[in-house]
Amino acid sequence: MLSTKLALTAFFAVSPAFATLFQSRDSTENANSSQWPAPPANGGKAWASAFAKANATAAQMTVEELVNLTTGVFGPCAGNLGAVPRLNIPQLCLDDGPTGPRDVHGGSQFPAELTTAATWDRELMFLRTKAMGQEFHDQGVHIPLAPVTGGPLGRTPLEGRGWEGSFTDPYACGEASYQYVAGLLEGGVAPVSKHWIAYEQETFRNPFGLTESDTPFPLLTMHEVYMWAFAEAVRAGVSLVMCSYNRVNNTHACNSAKGLNNLLKTELNFQGSVVSDWGGQWNSVPSALNGLDISMPGSGDGGVLGDFWGDTLITLVNNGTISKDIVREKVVRTLTPYYFLGQDVNPLPPFIFNLLFPNTAYRNVRKPGTAELIREIGTSSITLLKNTGGLPLRNPQRVAVLGNDAGNNVLGTNACGPTNSDCPLNNLVSLTTGGGSGSTFAPYIVTPLDALTQRVIQDNAEIGAIISHTNNSAASEAILALLPDVDVTLVFLNRWSTEGADADDLVAQAVSVSSNVVVVIHTTGVVNIEKWADNENVTAIVVAYLPGQEAGSSLVPVLYGDVSPSGKLPWTWGTSLADYPVSKRVVDDHVLSPQANFTEGVFIDYRWFDKQNITPRYGGCFPFGFGLSYTTFDYSDLVIDSKGSKDNSSVMETAEPFVGSDGTNSLYDVLFTASATIKNTGNVTGSEVAQLYISIPEEGEPVRVLRGFDKVKNVTAGARATASFPVRRKDVSVWSVVDQQWFVPNGTFKISVGSSSRNLPLVSIFISVGTLFADSE
Repeated sequence: MLSTKLALTAFFAVSPAFATLFQSRDSTENANSSQWPAPPANGGKAWASAFAKANATAAQMTVEELVNLTTGVFGPCAGNLGAVPRLNIPQLCLDDGPTGPRDVHGGSQFPAELTTAATWDRELMFLRTKAMGQEFHDQGVHIPLAPVTGGPLGRTPLEGRGWEGSFTDPYACGEASYQYVAGLLEGGVAPVSKHWIAYEQETFRNPFGLTESDTPFPLLTMHEVYMWAFAEAVRAGVSLVMCSYNRVNNTHACNSAKGLNNLLKTELNFQGSVVSDWGGQWNSVPSALNGLDISMPGSGDGGVLGDFWGDTLITLVNNGTISKDIVREKVVRTLTPYYFLGQDVNPLPPFIFNLLFPNTAYRNVRKPGTAELIREIGTSSITLLKNTGGLPLRNPQRVAVLGNDAGNNVLGTNACGPTNSDCPLNNLVSLTTGGGSGSTFAPYIVTPLDALTQRVIQDNAEIGAIISHTNNSAASEAILALLPDVDVTLVFLNRWSTEGADADDLVAQAVSVSSNVVVVIHTTGVVNIEKWADNENVTAIVVAYLPGQEAGSSLVPVLYGDVSPSGKLPWTWGTSLADYPVSKRVVDDHVLSPQANFTEGVFIDYRWFDKQNITPRYGGCFPFGFGLSYTTFDYSDLVIDSKGSKDNSSVMETAEPFVGSDGTNSLYDVLFTASATIKNTGNVTGSEVAQLYISIPEEGEPVRVLRGFDKVKNVTAGARATASFPVRRKDVSVWSVVDQQWFVPNGTFKISVGSSSRNLPLVSIFISVGTLFADSE
């Protein structure tokens, strides 16, 4: 039998001998729609009336009109669908990205999903995308290309787009994805969950027609790792799903009937449409049959990234190769969420980006309170990794600030362009967002130096700063002259894609002459801090991620102790790349058909560290979910309430098969609820992220898996709060590749609760399989 942890089905365990069969870009690639046909949409639980309206509208369309709504055309947005004026359907606008509307001025630069994940706060996750969705709506974007739902998930710290996503844990990523989708829907726009599926690197990502050859295709546990967060997005009512660049077992993700028709549209019961990533489509006929619904960018870029449907699809329908009903089904899937959101009766304004004069496009859509929300997310995300007395700052009279990351871009706030990657100084300024399609213009940036200067003025103190825009090491003499007489030295570092030698040099110079060095890191992911992290003169290490436009104003209140830090790591911080299951790029070989076998199975991030018994850095203090506070918390009274409840959180219902299904129960029914008492045993008010992990009694499962978290907020000194963790049937189930369904294993489960994946003081071993199958009420 196939291993339950290293394979999905025979399809996802294809042997290397098949690697050469599907290298061509023509219509011969894996035309497997007969085995996994596209299921007809029905509107699902929430979209019945919108589906009926979409069905009636599509039934009136000519072939040409139908194709208008399946193929990208030239227009002002990143992607544009053709209009159907006769039926009052406008040109639909698709635009990046996960931090706000791209290419236009007048909006906000929101914190990255990574940053928001570090808050571990579901309310802030929802409010962020609600505000962001409103800005998309008001800029004229019907379909924002957000959120990143688990592609990449984060199997290597070298991933170039990892910062666009959230957690490296499937459960936590799913919880975030649910909130992100719900928020965008509340903002009146149609969210796009991306990238389906197993999209784990940028090198060799190979959009059609560009220079790289082919892309990696994994051998993986699909259900327990990569589908989990997408299932949550579907449950929240996501409108579209974007298929990814990579191949999955020799089949391009956008051409895979197994992946799109079977897993996504049948098993997850996804009722919306599938849009290709830009250049992710490789042919016309198989993609039409195998589950793709929207071709992007279509003819919108002159065919540079492929030009497959459009007039070609009209011909294929007219000559009988593709049924008109198949194309109509695609349009119904696209129009259903359009009608559900009421975008037909409350039209959006036109998107105003001008391709010829991009910097002239301006529409101020910022709302009162958004800047404060961005600031709150940034503050709540800040993660304190080390503190031997350096923080909080207690009215220091002389403050030194070192490092490019503290200051402004000398060329201007948005000089690095709409993708934040057109500027040679992008790693020499305060890093507020990442690069590429996920980047967004900022209306302003409150830098750390700006905010610190204002605080020093308020405190009637003094500040000195050395901000070099050429090379940090060039400031050596000035550093030596400045630091011995200051109360605290704040060193600001950033990671654009990898850490630089200049950063290490800067810290080394600081610790050689200052006994109180606080290091602040704006980063897209894990960086190597081993050269200086344990130096006794480094009294604190703070991670501020990618905070958006309010970078300084969200940081300074934490540095000065106005707010106790409460962020926690959304990934494990190892000592070196060798600690991770993938210690280099997923594929780094320049060959025609590079291949990556996901042999780690379900063991990514903390699961891998647990399996291999690897101690995270700094004496075990930087594990997944870790973060220090200015106060302390005591955990007690782990209580299990065995009374269950029916699923009431699924906006849309999946059709995931599971043992014990009788048509009246759900994989998402709550089987029991755990709770714990959290007491603030320190001297200041603080918030704490309590986490629940379950050890599942099945061979090949991780030591423990996250299955709940709850952030108790603003607990005053001496007070208690209750953290609650509802546990669903899926949370205690595993996937059987033999029976192709979820099941609850026989045996005894261990539940652990604590402050990180490696600090779990509360343990309960009591649950039997019989209890888990008890009827829910």
